Amino acid sequence: MRITRLNQRGFALEATMILLVLLATLIGAAVAGIVMVQKTAGIDYRGSRTTYASEAGADHVMSQLELAMSDGSISDADLAGLTAPSIPGMTITAAGVRNGIAAPRTITAGPYTGLIGLNQRIDVTVQARDQTANRSQVVVSVNAQTIPLFQFGVFYEGDLEIHNGPPLNFAGWVHTNGNLYLSSANQTFKSMVTTAGSVYHQRKAYNESLNGVAIFKADTVTSTLLDFDSRSDPTPAAFSAKSASHFDSRLQTAAMGVTALRLPLPAGMPAIAMVQEQNGGDTPEVRLVKMAWKADYHLVVDLNNLATACVSGMTVQARPNSRVAPTAAECALIFQGQPNAFLEGREDFRPDLLTIDVNALNNWIVADSIHRHIEIMYITFVNGNVGTPTKDYPAVRLINGSLLREPFTLATDAPLYIQGDYNTVGWKPSALMGDAVTFLSNNWTDAAHALLAQPVVTGPMTVYAAIAAGHSATPCDWQVAGCSSPPYGGGLENFPRFLENWGGSSSGQYLHYRGSLVSLFESAQANKHLWSWRSYYNPPQRDWQFDLRFQDPNNLPPGTPNAGSVAQIAFRPVY
Repeated sequence: MRITRLNQRGFALEATMILLVLLATLIGAAVAGIVMVQKTAGIDYRGSRTTYASEAGADHVMSQLELAMSDGSISDADLAGLTAPSIPGMTITAAGVRNGIAAPRTITAGPYTGLIGLNQRIDVTVQARDQTANRSQVVVSVNAQTIPLFQFGVFYEGDLEIHNGPPLNFAGWVHTNGNLYLSSANQTFKSMVTTAGSVYHQRKAYNESLNGVAIFKADTVTSTLLDFDSRSDPTPAAFSAKSASHFDSRLQTAAMGVTALRLPLPAGMPAIAMVQEQNGGDTPEVRLVKMAWKADYHLVVDLNNLATACVSGMTVQARPNSRVAPTAAECALIFQGQPNAFLEGREDFRPDLLTIDVNALNNWIVADSIHRHIEIMYITFVNGNVGTPTKDYPAVRLINGSLLREPFTLATDAPLYIQGDYNTVGWKPSALMGDAVTFLSNNWTDAAHALLAQPVVTGPMTVYAAIAAGHSATPCDWQVAGCSSPPYGGGLENFPRFLENWGGSSSGQYLHYRGSLVSLFESAQANKHLWSWRSYYNPPQRDWQFDLRFQDPNNLPPGTPNAGSVAQIAFRPVY
């Protein structure tokens, strides 16, 4: 029995020791597991943090690309200037490169389907690294899309109002970055109509909703009258459903995803600066946009010597490449200064004109096309009567412009008059840019407008050119609180202005226009009086259409302004 007890005590001791070892092992394993979990959690945390940092860097870069696109394109300098965000404990880098070359391509999705955009793919690599060498890298691919504004039949930056008297059957894409107001007894749109705001079936200036606004369906044969708008059907679903049933969705608003197209302007630059004079303080980005800096020939006209412009009243700056200015004798054949040329019925002023004989200019160019080549001409005026500014009304007029021998754009910060047929023989890409544009008929004479009268137009007029100019706007919507009886700005029907008696709806006197009507700002000089019928003109019958030749990027006028957008097309991590 004694021996048995000793064996039992030995077995108990061994079991206890084994149990202690097992417990120690389990505790050690548990501690090791906890340490491993903590380490793994730390690694996951740091890895997640670098991942989030790289994604934040991608968002930061996208915002910079969108800002860079504000001038219509992304340059190599824009890509080189990309910066990464600053995050404590992180080192973040960003670098962008072009993927392939920019290529024109028809837009196949979104509200601008059908337009042609110049597309450039850009890949931006963003890398984030923390202090313990954890790293995350992503590649963001974007499509930088540039859309020439002259691909629109009508493009307005602000509110667009269309309330024609004589019929207006417009063929061409109509777009506004503001709101759209439609009211007419005889108005038809044969293409897309888009607004980044709302559409209102009424006037902006007062309560009128004429029921003659029609929009063609996709078959381009069937048209349906507009009988709803953003006020009657305010929800996106309701508006979209009616647009689909009425017009095959060819009327689109912000409710259907239409967004404003960014204008070709650096940050802080007003749109009107596109046609304003050079400034020594203009940044390189501004110089890329201003027509005054783009011009092959830059003319500065001294109003004190306007009558003798070619002798002492004009300075001509020609771009490099050995281009020459005309001699005094050659200049006199092309340019003529005319103080107080006629009575301008709308502005109630007598314009101080620099008249340009386009045919004489062409003849001068072709005599030495290497040294006299002109694609863009810019004109401005100096030494106006500062003490009494109403005494001066500087303006530019083009005459004898039916034949252009080369693509040509005329830009000025002053009002611009086009007298007689323009670009009708042989057709060349051309644009007319100014503070305002007025059409004067083929039988216009200055002498007949010495007084406020209505000489009768006796024949049609035809213009083939894109127009980028200021307009006269209705200041506010009469339905908005605080807006009472605002004056009507004149609408699209008076965007190209008139000063003669064209006879109205039944006259048979047509203004045939093919081009693109673009207004990015309100007129700053031709704004002495808002539009009014008064007694100085009677409108023509309007045959206005978009010039389909502008759909080919090779046919766009020199200096065409562009709008741009940036869209992310891919996002992928790099392991």
